Amino acid sequence: MNKKNQDKKEIFELKSNQLTASKKDLSEWYNQLMLLADIVDDRYAVKGMAVWKPYGYKIMQNIKRRWDELFQNAGIQEVYFPLIVPIEYCEQNPSWWQGFKSEGFKVIAGTDNKIQGIIRPTGEPAIYPMYSMWVRSKNDLPIRFYETVNSYRYETKSTRPLIRTREISVWHEIHTAHATREEAEEEFQLHIKLWDELWKDLALPSFKVVKPIWECFPGAIGAVEYYSTTPNGRVMENGSVNNLGQAYAKKFNIKFKDEKGKEQYAWQICTGNGARLLGGLILIHGDDKGLIIPPRIAPIKAVIVPILFKGKEKIVLEKAKELSKELKEFDVYLDERKEKTAGEKFYEWEIKGVPLRIEIGPKDIEKDSFVLVRRDTGKKEIISNKDAKKKIKETLEDIQDSLLKKATEMLNSQIKDAKTLEEVKSNVKSGKISRVFWCKEGECYDKISETAEGLEGFGSDLEKKEEGHCIICNKKTKTKLYLAKSY
Repeated sequence: MNKKNQDKKEIFELKSNQLTASKKDLSEWYNQLMLLADIVDDRYAVKGMAVWKPYGYKIMQNIKRRWDELFQNAGIQEVYFPLIVPIEYCEQNPSWWQGFKSEGFKVIAGTDNKIQGIIRPTGEPAIYPMYSMWVRSKNDLPIRFYETVNSYRYETKSTRPLIRTREISVWHEIHTAHATREEAEEEFQLHIKLWDELWKDLALPSFKVVKPIWECFPGAIGAVEYYSTTPNGRVMENGSVNNLGQAYAKKFNIKFKDEKGKEQYAWQICTGNGARLLGGLILIHGDDKGLIIPPRIAPIKAVIVPILFKGKEKIVLEKAKELSKELKEFDVYLDERKEKTAGEKFYEWEIKGVPLRIEIGPKDIEKDSFVLVRRDTGKKEIISNKDAKKKIKETLEDIQDSLLKKATEMLNSQIKDAKTLEEVKSNVKSGKISRVFWCKEGECYDKISETAEGLEGFGSDLEKKEEGHCIICNKKTKTKLYLAKSY
């Protein structure tokens, strides 16, 4: 790719104020929803940088609020490190610097236009030099910090809002340091549990795999990577939990004196993800009508739409306001706009994926009831006012559970075992994730990955249950490798 194309901004413009693409046309559908659902506007004149719109940012802040709660309840404290990373810090880890040198945005300042540093592409070179200053004895450990920041990388591929960007926004990184390998391993397992909880709140199955060791950070012990899938069988990397071992501690001189006065290097864990979670959620849960937002992270859990008839406007609006106050705990929004018809409001809130819609008109008032409509199924139900709180609470919980169940079933249906390379090809061609027995050797990994153009072996299963034979070399193994095209 030449430099001109790297920086070319492809502007997506809506041709209509309606969602015209079906989800089968995934790329067009996604682009339209970013604007129509008020998530982000990608027309900002810098490639890979978008403007968060109010509704999208509220959803993202709810996701952030949830990880804040999970991390802090686990004793991981929030901090903030500077945006600019000095070159001298970057150079402390040559392999890291070599990997990110071309991706870093350079900071030029002063009359001599000298490069002062780079804008943070990832947290390690900003954080670990400070850890080396803070750790002197075993009593200074563990350090268990996280930050939520924006990071910047000079992405040269085609960018897509929330998924592949140059400004990686609302991004959390956990960085811990421990006195022993065992303590670090405990922390590693804890991070996996925390992330599983977070994914559950997004009503997403936590599809996680063990990364091949050669794809981990240089010197690391291993990593577990999370993936989300798309309806067309592609996979998208969606965060990772990394056991760094002592590799980074040795590069950044994070060491302490043990009980015998002997110097030891710290053991480290790092974990990170951000707005891609929202991108993955949208790709999984949306439909031809728009978004479907899981109740636990929805900024509006129910919208009240008054059904107005001439001469009855006042009584209907008064009842709608009364119901809105009664249901305040459910993040209810009363849509009182007079310039929009009820049908137009229905359409707009369906695009935004609000879990529940409450319709109330003159006939409902006469019966002391309202109509409750689920966004996920479209099911309508007449609810008595006296049962309002109980029914809405139960329905929101059921929507959350149903979305997770549906997403899990979709994932399970997408994974298909293969015994031959021809079956791998066939699986991928039909939009499936292929799973094969693999001996864990790099040579066999490469041969499997070369089976089809664009195919990627993205990790192996965490649980080793049954035994089989490597699809390439026929060695006995309990490891299964997942293969798919990436998004």
